[in-house]
Amino acid sequence: MFGVYNTNAMMARPKSGRLDRLTMLIVGTLPPSAANTISDHIFAFPRFSRHHVVFRQNTRAVFGDMGGLTPTFPKSINLATFDVLILHYSCYLPGDSHFDAQARQTIRDYRGLKILLIQDEYRQVNVIHDRIRELGIDVLFTCVPTGEIEKVYPSDSLPGLTKVNTLTGFVPEALLKHKVSPIARRPIHVGYRARRLPFWLGELAVEKWRIVPQFQNAVAGSGLRLDVSYQEADRIYGGAWLKFIKSCKCTLGVESGASVFDFTGEIQRSVEEYVARHPDAKFEEVQQAILAPHEGRIVLNQISPRCFEAAALRTAMVLFEGHYSHVLEPWRHYIPLKKDFSNISEVTAAIRDDALLQALVDRTYREIALNPEYSYAAFVSRFDDVVEAQILTRHGSRLDTGYRVCGDRLQLGPGWPLPIVERLRIQEYWISTRALLLRARFRIIHTALGLTYKIYVTMFSAVFRDRLRPFVRRVILKKVD
Repeated sequence: MFGVYNTNAMMARPKSGRLDRLTMLIVGTLPPSAANTISDHIFAFPRFSRHHVVFRQNTRAVFGDMGGLTPTFPKSINLATFDVLILHYSCYLPGDSHFDAQARQTIRDYRGLKILLIQDEYRQVNVIHDRIRELGIDVLFTCVPTGEIEKVYPSDSLPGLTKVNTLTGFVPEALLKHKVSPIARRPIHVGYRARRLPFWLGELAVEKWRIVPQFQNAVAGSGLRLDVSYQEADRIYGGAWLKFIKSCKCTLGVESGASVFDFTGEIQRSVEEYVARHPDAKFEEVQQAILAPHEGRIVLNQISPRCFEAAALRTAMVLFEGHYSHVLEPWRHYIPLKKDFSNISEVTAAIRDDALLQALVDRTYREIALNPEYSYAAFVSRFDDVVEAQILTRHGSRLDTGYRVCGDRLQLGPGWPLPIVERLRIQEYWISTRALLLRARFRIIHTALGLTYKIYVTMFSAVFRDRLRPFVRRVILKKVD
């Protein structure tokens, strides 16, 4: 479930035990419309880590660059105060939309341990390679299976990079405490949401949304109550999503990932040009014309975080047949649906059988949701192991980044001149207090902006917001000038 690809990653700890408590900064993107799986992943680090972890929004990613006014890192953040920098997968690494040139220079100059958590790594792979080298990333947590990692991140192209295989998500602890209705009392037989993904991601990605019309057609006239859609307008987020899943006896699902890796962007361009010339083309036509040589060359089939979510909320899963990272077993943890729908009668009968479903979800809850191996606590503990081993391997001791606010104490690197050290020790209380005040001020501002954004999104349509955005930027730029 969580394997270290580079053999140098897991060194034995010193006999004295673990390192002193480290300070780690995780930079991610968490807009009000973010999926629960993203917030669960981000906040697992400060909740479960043995070390002190601080999360900061990538404000540039959430609010846009505003004509270059929005920085990736708030002015109150000094990377030198952290031992470890974590770039979360919710940030988009290629391009300048999330990390502009100044932010990349700041990361490149940072002397601590740099970790990249990455997902959706099937596009612009060569650009990702360039960014890893440019930023000086030390450790990469990837969802690519261990046996495929060298194909995507070759050692000769990325020397010195430690690559660690991990899952796309784990069981959110908070969901285990939710009160759920028994299967017999849930009003919806099958519920599901997806978004229409582009053809150039390959057959696996297209399955995620095409399962909706295929399933609807297959069970038409059966009397099953369905609430399934792949339309963007029907997406559900936050607490409303959890309420929806708890109201369903079953949910549909496919393996996560993509079956086509686009290293240069050429596959995407070719598919988009073909579709522009043939707007009525079906996926099979595009696959035959362009994608066939690229399908399945690299395996990225993974269990989806939604599977862990359904297991915790005791909702039965009706899934296309697959491996699901060898976590789920058919007919033990989920109802297997053949991709040609040849067993739809058997699947429909199982969906109608409340007793069968209740036994299945209770077993899945015990064996998957309550299994410590699939918890965020276990994932973060293994993450901490990698971090500690890397610091010992690469630096032999704690990193010397100059100075760090660790917990409530200021720690100074050995390279500082004695007079400066003495003056800073005298001011230690003030520096620590000021850091806390800056942190509190940013949290207040962040909360206020988040509430304002929620109101803004609720009141105005996406079309109106797109039209308004250039005007707002012009006003802000005029005020600054």
